[in-house]
Amino acid sequence: MSPPAAKRRRISYQQLLGLPEPILYYIKKKANPKLQLKLMQTTKYFCFKEFPYMVVKELKYDHNKWLYCKGKYSWNYTRLDLETLSKPLWITKGLNCYTEDEGLVSRLLSKAVVCDVKNLRLEDQIITWNELKLLISSGNIENLTFCYSHVEYENNKIVGIDEILQLLPNVKQIRWLLDPETASIFTSETTQKLINSLNPLTLQSFCIMNIPESFDFNYFAEFMNANPLIDCYLDFDVLISNEYSAILQTYVNNVIETASTKYYPLHIRFPRQTETSIKCLQNLYKLYNQGDMKH
Repeated sequence: MSPPAAKRRRISYQQLLGLPEPILYYIKKKANPKLQLKLMQTTKYFCFKEFPYMVVKELKYDHNKWLYCKGKYSWNYTRLDLETLSKPLWITKGLNCYTEDEGLVSRLLSKAVVCDVKNLRLEDQIITWNELKLLISSGNIENLTFCYSHVEYENNKIVGIDEILQLLPNVKQIRWLLDPETASIFTSETTQKLINSLNPLTLQSFCIMNIPESFDFNYFAEFMNANPLIDCYLDFDVLISNEYSAILQTYVNNVIETASTKYYPLHIRFPRQTETSIKCLQNLYKLYNQGDMKH
C-alpha cells in the first residue's frame, strides 16, 4: 500500500533537501525574513498559507498619520494604523517622515523587520545607531535626506555625519540640513572622513546646510575640483567669522573668473557674500544645466 499523500510529500521534501523534518520545520520558523523568502522560492515546503509580513512599497507620515503605498502606483496611498498592525512591516522602497514628533520613526521601526529602502527622508527625528542600521541594512540607499535630525549611540553620544555616510557606499544624492547637535561635533577630521566615505563614481549631488566654521572648506574644495560632475550645494551657518567668509569669497571669485575655461555645478551661500557673486553663480549654474558649460 502506498503512503498517504501528506506523508509522501514529507518524504520527498526530506529527500530533496537532505534534512530531517524537525530541522526543516525549525528553519522555516526561525529563518530571518529575507532567508524565508528565498526558501519559499526554492520549494513549496517553506511556503506559508499566508505571508507573515506586511509588505509596503512606500511609507510617509502626512497630516499626523502614516500612509503606505503597496502597488505600483505611487499616488495610491492607504492609512496605516500601527496600533492595530497584525504583521511586522517589510518596507521595500521609500520612507518619508517630516514631523516634530522626534520619536516617530523609532516607534515605526519597532514594527518593522526589513527595510530595503532606496529613498530615505527624515525630518526632526532622533534615532538610535541600531535603528539607523536597520533602515540602511539593505545597502540600497540611493537618496538620503536628513533635516534637523540626528543619530545617537546607546550612551546618547551623537553619531557624526562621516560615520553615517561610511555606511552608504551606493548613495547618489545627499541632502543634509545639520541640526545643532550634529554641527557641534563637526571637525576638520570629520570633513576629511566625510570626503573619504563619498564614492565619486556613484554620487551625483551633495547638499549640506548650516555648515559650521569647523568644516574644512579647503579640503572639500579639493574634492570638488577633482570631481567636477558632482552637483554641490553648500550653505554656511550665519555665525561663521569674517575670516572664514573671506576664504569662501576668494574661492567663489576664482570660480567666476575661470568659468570660461572650467566650471562645475556649484551653489554656495555664506554670510557677507557679495550680491554680485551670488548672481554670477546663479547664472553660471543655469548655463551649466543648459549644457553650455558641461565638459
